[in-house]
Formats: sequence, structure tokens, C-alpha cells
Amino acid sequence: MESDIELMMRAKTGDDNAFTELMRRHYKSVMNYIYRFTNSRENSEDLAQEVFLRVYRSVTRYKPEAKFSTWLYKIATNVCLTEVTSKSRVKTVSLEEVQENTGDLKDSNSTTGYDLIYRRDIRDSIFEVLKSFPERERISIILCKYEGLSYDEVAEIIGCTVGAVKTHVHRGRIKLIEKLKPFLEERGLK
Repeated sequence: MESDIELMMRAKTGDDNAFTELMRRHYKSVMNYIYRFTNSRENSEDLAQEVFLRVYRSVTRYKPEAKFSTWLYKIATNVCLTEVTSKSRVKTVSLEEVQENTGDLKDSNSTTGYDLIYRRDIRDSIFEVLKSFPERERISIILCKYEGLSYDEVAEIIGCTVGAVKTHVHRGRIKLIEKLKPFLEERGLK
């Protein structure tokens, strides 16, 4: 199986099949990352398409200096930050979205209505808390915790040291625990 860098180098020469394979490999994880940032399924799909459009437009300028996924998440982070700083949008949630969005997009591991509601409540609480975090803390937590990127990769994406990323994640986790205590106590979990 070809590496992402090999596929990107093929895409650079005009091989659309290579680019399609990169999209197939990374589309869902990029969409989930964006979803965690925006808490909107519809925006996630649109923004994921924007990310891959930017990748496609940048294919000729791509240099394999870092892992492809690091470069991809840097683009996705920039798209998310642009979205967050753009004019606020009215948030509407459909019944389908409530039923489908209980963690990652299209997560169907839960079997009972109570589980779905509970997981949605936890997810919504975490998203609300994360919105209040400084930008670098929010990005560091989402990329490390939810996307599984290394501290090195996150440092490269947000342009800081590995030590700073570790600090952002540590501080963010402490804040999450503190801010979620009332939620957990309310449900008899603390």
C-alpha cells in the first residue's frame, strides 16, 4: 500500500486517482475533527469539502517535509478557525441530527434511547466547555485526544513547541474536569 506522501506526489503529477485515494483515507477523520470544532454536521461536511478543495489547489506546492496528516490537519485547523471567527450562524438541530450525532459522526454503538441521550448530553457539555477555551488549548485537546495526533504533530500544526502543546493539553484537561463536575454530579457520577 502506498504511503500518503507517495500518493500526494502522484497527485502532484496530475494523478486524480491518487488524490481520490487520499480523500478516501482521510475524509471521515477530517470531517470528525471539524465536527468536534463546530458541533454541526452540515457545517462539517461543507468544511471538510473546503479542506480537500484547498489540498487539491495546493497539490503542486506540496513538499513532503512533514507527515501528510500533519499538513492536512493544519489546513483543517485553518478552515475551522476561519469558520469560528466568521459571522455567527443560527444553530438549528434536527431530530435526525440528535439521533445520529452521539460522538463521532455516524456513531451507532449505543443501543438504548437513554444511552443516546446521555452520550449526546456529555458530548454537548464537552463542546460547550471547549468553546470557552483559548484557541491553542482547544486545538491541542481535539487533535491529541480525539484525532490521536502526537504532541510533535500538534506543535507543528499550531506553530509552537512540544512542551507548549503538553501544557495546553494538561491545562485543558484540568479545566474540562473542573467545568464538567457539575454535569457529572447532577447525574450522580461524581
